Order: sequence, then structure tokens, then C-alpha cells
Amino acid sequence: MRLALNPAHPDVISVVGGGGKSSAVFRIALDLAKSGRRAVITHTARIAAFQTAWSPATVEVLDDTLPWADIESALGSHNVCLLTGPVVADRRAGLPPHLVDELAQRAANLGIAAITVEADGSKMRPAKAPADHEPVLPDATTLLTPVLGLDAVGTVIGPRLFHRDELVRQVLELPGSTDNRFTPRHAADLLVHPAGGAKARPSAARLLPIFNKADTPLRLLFGRLAARRLAAGGQPALLTAVGDASRNPVIERWGTLAVVILAAGTSSRFGAPKQLAVVNGRPMLTSALAVAAALPGPIYVVTGAYAAEVQALLDNLPAELRQQLGERLHVLHNANWETGQSSSLHVSLRSMPDLVQAAIWMPVDQPYLDPLLLCRLASAWRKGADLAAPEVNGELRGAPALFDRSYWPELQSVAGDGGGRSVLRHHHEHVFAVAAPELALRDIDSPSDLT
Repeated sequence: MRLALNPAHPDVISVVGGGGKSSAVFRIALDLAKSGRRAVITHTARIAAFQTAWSPATVEVLDDTLPWADIESALGSHNVCLLTGPVVADRRAGLPPHLVDELAQRAANLGIAAITVEADGSKMRPAKAPADHEPVLPDATTLLTPVLGLDAVGTVIGPRLFHRDELVRQVLELPGSTDNRFTPRHAADLLVHPAGGAKARPSAARLLPIFNKADTPLRLLFGRLAARRLAAGGQPALLTAVGDASRNPVIERWGTLAVVILAAGTSSRFGAPKQLAVVNGRPMLTSALAVAAALPGPIYVVTGAYAAEVQALLDNLPAELRQQLGERLHVLHNANWETGQSSSLHVSLRSMPDLVQAAIWMPVDQPYLDPLLLCRLASAWRKGADLAAPEVNGELRGAPALFDRSYWPELQSVAGDGGGRSVLRHHHEHVFAVAAPELALRDIDSPSDLT
């Protein structure tokens, strides 16, 4: 299961909520083991005793001491093991959280990439709100992952599908005397609420909600609506089907995706500020902004030459476009614009906040771009592509192009006027190609291109 793990030190992933929490805890660790990395599965809440069969190796903790030799042996044989407490009736007792913290302290020495922790119970229901004693989180938690089953969305909040349904209504501030239907907005809000999925979140822990069971068209739609709401506020989320072993568990990832419009050039061949040149009745920069506005994330315009003229245009955009952009529009100035497009690329990379997980860089001089092309590039990223670019008649083009944050360090090393094209060429086998008509990518370099 693909998660953005920290490569510098082991992650402790505490999973809470309902709707596939146990499956997620095991799937993350088992997938890591298949990739050759070590992982430990454990739990601070009770789990069903039959779940020990889900792991190829089980190490039992019978007192307040971790059996280090047994853990090392199990990891050496299988790369993964379940660390669990003794059997109590038909359940397995959870570990005290301080033992998980102790394991985390020695994880690097044992070569452990991640520890996955089931940190509360839901009585097999797809949605829940935590009681006073929940969740039981280790202090070492680096990633808090609340899970919700999308089969709860669209139903009336009640005891059949909601564990502690009265607390769910309380967290969502819903009246308790009426039939409240659980909407995608409710699902999003429940998973990030400090009394819901984000309860007791350690200050240093990242939050990554999971909307699970996105395995039918209606559930996928509900999940997208919920994830889009979170992404608009800068909160990433995953749509998954963790219980289906035959498929990739992550169906879509959602997060903040930015668009960067490169408008710093001197337009030497054009002979005038190309950014302001009118094509099809409006300036090219205005057209670029209208295309970028089709996506919900932040939009950055990098200025350089003609910065004052470009700013004047931005100050006088049509009212409808200005309303579409709202507070999403940010203007960056590249003082080194004469050194080439790469300097504008570097300015944007340095300026985007940590919440931006990927970005599409587009030139200002492609006035025939269709917003649908940007939407298809964004869709490719949501479905797992870290690089995406348009393809015309079998030829991969360099702009507009999408780069996941994992490629940004490489973009920082680009020099001259080539932009990110060299990175796309270097990793061409990993680039997701989006078919596009040639006219959509037509550049305007000289006045003759307008005829």
C-alpha cells in the first residue's frame, strides 16, 4: 500500500476509526515486506484472535518486555511480523503504548521501515467517533490515519453502521432527535475533527485520512466529494479498497495541486510583451489564468520582464475570472528572469508551501490550451502518476507538465532555458502521457504565429 513514508527514519503509523482499519494496518506492512522492506504490525486495542493468520509470523508479548530475539528472527525470515498480546477469550490483548514507543526507538537498528498500529476499535462498523478512553496512541506516532468506510455515506446515522452513533452526531453538531443522513461533507469533517479522527493527534504527527471501500461508482463519487473538500483546505487524503488483495489498494490520492504560469520572459522574438498580446479577444495571460482556474488549487504567476505591465493586467482582470480565482492567485517575481526559464522554475519551487504535493507548470504563450488537458494531468496524479505530460502523435511534449513533489529536488538542479523538459526526458519511462491535439499546444513565439 503506497504511503509517503519518511525515508530518513522509521514511521509509526497509527490507524484509527472504522471501515477497514484492520485491513489497512496489515496491508501497509505486508506490502512493505513484499517490496523488501521490514515492517511490524501491532495494536494497542484488542483485535480478533483469528487475525493472527493474516501475518506470516506472530510474536507474542506476555509481559512488559519485548522479545527482541523473536522479533529479529521473524523479520529475518519474513520481513514482517505481528507483535501481539495474549489471547483473551476470542480476542488478542493490545500492547501498552510505551512498548510501541520502545520498539520505535530501536526500529532503525532493526532495519524497520514502518510500524503499523491499530489504535482503537469499531466493532466492525464503517464509521465511528472515539470514546473518552480512545484512541490509545503511542507517543512515537508519526502518521495518524483515520479510516472511514464509504458504505456509511448516504445512510442514516444510527447504531447499525456507526459505532457510538450518538458521539458521531455530537462531533458533527447534529440534532439527536432526527434522522440525520451522513453526507460526504460529514465524512470529511468527522475524519479531521479534533474530537473525531484527529483526536489526541501528537503534535509532530502528520494526518492522512483514508476513505475506504471506494469500490463502486457511487462510493467513489462520495469519496471524491469528501476528499475534494479536504484538499481544498490543504489536507491530503486517500481513496482506497484495502480489503481487495487482487488490486492496488490506493485508488486515488487527493491533496493540494498547484498550477504555475511562467510569464517572466522578455518576448524578444515577439517584439512586445507576449503576456499581454491579445489572442481570440483576450490577453494570453488572461487565457492562461482561465485555464488554470479549472483546477481547485492555488495558482502562481511568475513575473520577470514587464512585471509592472503584467501586474496592471492582473489588477484589472474581468470580474467573473477574478471571482473564480479568489484568494488562490499568487504573484511571484523572478529577479533573475534574464538567466532563462529555469530561474522562474526555481522561484516557484521555493515559494510553494509544504501543503502543495504536486504542481503543473504551464507557459503563458499557449492560448489554445483546453482546461480539460490540465484536469487530465491532475487526474493522472490522483491515480498515482508522479510525472505527467501531453503527447501529440506519439511525441511527448514538455509543457504543460505535472511534477510530484518527489521530483522537485531534481527540478531545483535544472539550469538555463529548458524548464522541466530535461527531467521528463531523463525519466521518460515513468511519465504518464496524456493525449492532446497539436493545436492545443501551439506556442506563440512571433507575430506570424497569430495568423
